[in-house]
Amino acid sequence: MRILFIQPAVGHKGGGATYPKTWIMEPLALAVLSALTPRRIERLFMDDRLDEVDFSADADVVALTVECYTAARSYEIAARFRAKGAKVLLGGFHVKLNPEEAAAHADAIILGDAETTWGEVIDDLEAGTLKPRYIGCGGVFCPLPDRGLFAGRRYGRLSLVETSRGCSFNCEFCSVTKFFGRRYTPRPLGEVMAEVRALEKDIVFFVDDNLAMDVERLKELCRLMIPLRKRWVGQLSIHTAQDDELLALMARSGCAGVLIGFESLDAETLSDMGKRVNSTNGDYAAAIENLRRHHLSIYATFVFGYDHDTPETFERTFDFAMESRFFFAAFNHLVPFPGTDVHARFVREGRMLHDKWWLDPTVHFGDVVFRPKNFTPEGLAETCRRYRLKFYSPRSIFRRATDFRANLHGGLKAALFFATNFLQGREVMRRHGLPNGGDP
Repeated sequence: MRILFIQPAVGHKGGGATYPKTWIMEPLALAVLSALTPRRIERLFMDDRLDEVDFSADADVVALTVECYTAARSYEIAARFRAKGAKVLLGGFHVKLNPEEAAAHADAIILGDAETTWGEVIDDLEAGTLKPRYIGCGGVFCPLPDRGLFAGRRYGRLSLVETSRGCSFNCEFCSVTKFFGRRYTPRPLGEVMAEVRALEKDIVFFVDDNLAMDVERLKELCRLMIPLRKRWVGQLSIHTAQDDELLALMARSGCAGVLIGFESLDAETLSDMGKRVNSTNGDYAAAIENLRRHHLSIYATFVFGYDHDTPETFERTFDFAMESRFFFAAFNHLVPFPGTDVHARFVREGRMLHDKWWLDPTVHFGDVVFRPKNFTPEGLAETCRRYRLKFYSPRSIFRRATDFRANLHGGLKAALFFATNFLQGREVMRRHGLPNGGDP
């Protein structure tokens, strides 16, 4: 039996040079599936973001991991291979949150974590008894993903590593909570360190939804990382910035920077979002200063489109981002992903512009798919785009470069700051307007 693993693209323009480079990272989920697949089975891999999918490939089984923005493209790929007689398996966040939709495009769907179900899927495929649905129970991690799957492909210097899954917070716009059910599952740190030691690349991206759900565990992870002399980045909640012991350990362990979801500067908006961790740890200026004092750069994310947001909200947020001299900042409009609380609320309120916007061919990446209170949909989308361009303009980049404690702390980080910021500026327009799906 021959299995073909495919990473679908957001939209499709032939891959390669036309695709946003900042979106092309290792598809870790497929490396996990490959590692769980018995060696007697031949494994193939294609990345739709880098290359054209070879629909002439001789594969008995095709497996895709599906996100909301890749759903339309995934279904197109699935249809082509099913027409040739291959069995198609679909899994991932979008499939878990939209199982009936996904099931119409697959021979089988996998809901939840694959570690506890993939062996059964393989057995059933070989026996010719494939079931239409498999449900993972969670709590188990693949000890060592098969990164040999990525050989010869251009994924840059980052290696993705998972130390936990899930988040116990309940933000209205977040699909993580719906996927994992507010369940936080830590991975044994011995497994994590064995994986990190085996990496050939020198920069690690810990992809946990919130690396600091258990602060004491994060401290132990940092202690274990210190002798490895690798650099790393991760996603944290704002409350970590109050813990000087943790920040010092992070710096000693090679942490170069952290992504923090500030989301809004407005207390009422944070309340509407359900972002209580920010409301109760809301001294942003003190938190930022503490992180910079430990030479930790910040990737700040903001979400716009809630009912208290106005055009002035953007200018206030931009001024805050510049005063804080963030390494990166994301000016994102609210996206009502299917299965989230905000999507359900907008449906009740009659504010959705499309029934299934993720499959609508008239919808492109960057479009606003609901009716904001204080903007037109087009106006909100354009304002987000304008402030992204403004933040990544040369003037902004050189102004933020004056942060020598964090952004330019050391020659490597200084080089990364300039290279990645100018790349982000170029890619604002490359990302904007990517279609749902592509040519089947």
